[in-house]
Formats: sequence, structure tokens, C-alpha cells
Amino acid sequence: MNKLRFRQNLRWVLILSFIMFWLTSCAGISKPKPMADLKIEPAQFFLSPALFKKPVTISGSGFKPNELVIIEMVLPEGFKMKGIGEDERNVGIATGNAGADGAFKTTVKPTAVLNWFFQVGWTPMLKPDFKKAKPIPPGSYDVIATGMDSEIFGQAVMNIIPPPKKKK
Repeated sequence: MNKLRFRQNLRWVLILSFIMFWLTSCAGISKPKPMADLKIEPAQFFLSPALFKKPVTISGSGFKPNELVIIEMVLPEGFKMKGIGEDERNVGIATGNAGADGAFKTTVKPTAVLNWFFQVGWTPMLKPDFKKAKPIPPGSYDVIATGMDSEIFGQAVMNIIPPPKKKK
């Protein structure tokens, strides 16, 4: 009887040891990634043609030297955007190249403004069709910049505000 009890206890010790080993090894996987600094200028703006003359600037630091940085806008839960899958929430709005110091500065290009901010339609001649535009609603949008080699990321908030009321 003692041998049977010993084997049962040994089996439980081995099972619990395996579970503890597995849990501690998985804990390393879930460590947060290092954070970089990210800044958006202006951090608050309204959608207007002025964005083509003076585009939104995104800068960051703390990335791996000389790496490509991808900048994405995070769409609100349940928000539907043409060309984006229902299960997708991130939309690429810019790229940057970190210098030797791990810093970058870039702008949101006109194509991103047209496609993601204004959501214009396009003519067969590949000209923007503002008659089919569905501008994204005013609100706060998270922006994430991720280093392609290091996976280091930074986060900032971009606020799209309603346009000013027209004076009569």
C-alpha cells in the first residue's frame, strides 16, 4: 500500500512541477516590450485641406538605431472603414527611419490623409473623389509606432476635433 501511495504522490509532484515550470517559462513571454517616446504635432486638429499644406508630424526616440518604424492609427472597437477587415483595428498612416541615435521624424503623407482621414472615393483616373468621402469622426485615436527589428514601440494620442462653426 505504501508503494502505491508513494507512486501517486510522485505522480502529483511531477505534474505540479511540470505545471510550475511551464507557468514560469511562459511568464518570460508576456513581459512588456520596451517603450519609446512618441510625439504628434499638432496633437489636436480638425480635418481640412490645410492638412495637405501643413501635414501632421510624428517624431519618436528610443528605437533601435537605423531601423524602420511603422506608424499606425488604432481604430475604435467596431469602427468600420473601407478596405479594412472587420477584425483589423490598426491602419498604417506613416513610416519613419530611425537614425543612428534611434530617433525619427516623419509626416502623414497626403495618400494616408485621403484614404484614412477623409476616406475619399477614387475616380477611374485615380483622382480623389470627395463626393464619396466619409471622414472619420472626431475623437481621440491612439497612434502606435513600432520598430520593425526591435519591436520597441511608442504610443501617443491624436485628437481629431470637429471643425469650427462657420460664421454667418
